[in-house]
Amino acid sequence: MTDVDSSAEETARIILDCGAVHTRTGGEPFFFSSGWASPVFVDLKRLISYPQARRRLLALALDRIAAELPAGSFQQVAGCELAGVPFATIVADRLDLPLVVALKQARGFDRLSQFEGTFEPGTSTLLVDDLTTDGRTKQSLKAALERAQAHVVGIFVFFNYGIFPAAADILSLTTLADVVRVAERDGMLAADALRNLKGFAEDAPRWSHRHGGIAGI
Repeated sequence: MTDVDSSAEETARIILDCGAVHTRTGGEPFFFSSGWASPVFVDLKRLISYPQARRRLLALALDRIAAELPAGSFQQVAGCELAGVPFATIVADRLDLPLVVALKQARGFDRLSQFEGTFEPGTSTLLVDDLTTDGRTKQSLKAALERAQAHVVGIFVFFNYGIFPAAADILSLTTLADVVRVAERDGMLAADALRNLKGFAEDAPRWSHRHGGIAGI
């Protein structure tokens, strides 16, 4: 098992242990803001309330970032409004780097109207969020950073569903496939929930469309 695989499984176990994986096997599915229907919702925001889990996730995240991005390759961290802010804050704090918050909508008309905080043109930036579904929000906020003349060197999330069409350049610690594998191996989800998740993971757009969600971007 590679270091990346080991980190993915450990992250998945932490997410499951903290009760962040919610499943529905009957009735109405979860609907994401992006329009996808899903039998599973991963509430990564819960993890900020668990100090030990939070510290371990941060250590895993910093190792993953360091493995993919050369030392000194970014000068600031940008957190995605709203759920990504606490995660970006602890990453920036541990790395002793400036932090800005990327807003989903502009609140003014100047260069930094879509940000809380400040940075100079050309500042190399790592965009951080808690998770991603299809990557659209991250790409939108990356574009906002670029309009503000930042140089975005990478996008990092702790969890990527990994089954929707998504930007290939998003780094992550773990995916839904990892969560399902760990849950099945360690008996952490009911059998009917696991069957449903596996069917969903095989063709998420089709599953979404059949259950009232969008079928593609």
